[in-house]
Amino acid sequence: MFFLKKNKHSVNEKPKHQSMIKVRGGFSEQIGFNTCTTQIQLNEFDSRTRTLIGNHLYNVLCTVFSQARSIGIRCYRDFYDAPSKEMGSDFYKDILSEVMNVPVHLPSDAYYEWEKNYDTIVKIISNAPYNEVLDLVWYICHWISDHITATNVMHTIYESFNTLFEREYVGYRFVAGRIVPITDENEAKEIEQACHTPFEGARTQLQKALCFLSDREHPDYKNCVKESISAVESVCKVISGNEKAALKDALNGLIANGMNIHGSLKSAILALYGYASDEGGIRHAERETESTVTFEEAKFMMVTCSAIVNYLVAEYGKHGAENA
Repeated sequence: MFFLKKNKHSVNEKPKHQSMIKVRGGFSEQIGFNTCTTQIQLNEFDSRTRTLIGNHLYNVLCTVFSQARSIGIRCYRDFYDAPSKEMGSDFYKDILSEVMNVPVHLPSDAYYEWEKNYDTIVKIISNAPYNEVLDLVWYICHWISDHITATNVMHTIYESFNTLFEREYVGYRFVAGRIVPITDENEAKEIEQACHTPFEGARTQLQKALCFLSDREHPDYKNCVKESISAVESVCKVISGNEKAALKDALNGLIANGMNIHGSLKSAILALYGYASDEGGIRHAERETESTVTFEEAKFMMVTCSAIVNYLVAEYGKHGAENA
């Protein structure tokens, strides 16, 4: 006699299946099933994003080390017969020492094999707080930048991470070599362009402002505002030819020399300067009044001042300047 095995599901009950894949933009999303994060990820990264960051980082390292000879290398030892092996060993030694802070005592004739030890990096990316994941990504990119001579490579690497961050709704971007909490692409582009302005003084001040804004452990929004508006002031002074001029006088000098600055824009620039010089003590560290500048204010000033710097440089170029 044969007996039919009773199905654990009743006739009208639909079997429940566990989600096994996460495809962004696929069929599931089209019919309303959100299998992937669609909210901006600021204070936590989901498992999919962490996995993709780890995979992408691995691909970046493989590409860099496999092309070590062609992109130029700066290693601790001079084994040019095996630049990829040497560079990879130096990399993992620094990860152990500088990132994980563990003792490193490798014999002079031995190598670390970074690929065989990549699971250690994966564990950090999979389990560490979001800020430490970004610390690791930044450190590795910074390490690569310090150890190669082909500068165009870093631009490609930064852009590849930004593409990944955008696709995965990560609320951070690489801007001028630093990871900053900026979610708008236009804002990031303004800052990136301004941080590479040909005016050295403004460029230095904006890069300082970016460092103050992007420091996740100890952000300094007051000094971000200070350096941002100082960059505008610096550009105006250089273009006007009067390094000692006050901002208002420098702007008037630009207009007198034929630069087309609308009166309302001039007033707006002066208003921003006034905000940065008010009783809040933003520009005056000696004052006892504690600044209450927020991230939103600092970010606004950084983006706005970057846009003004870019505008002034562009207008200056239209008036026949040969050397900015």
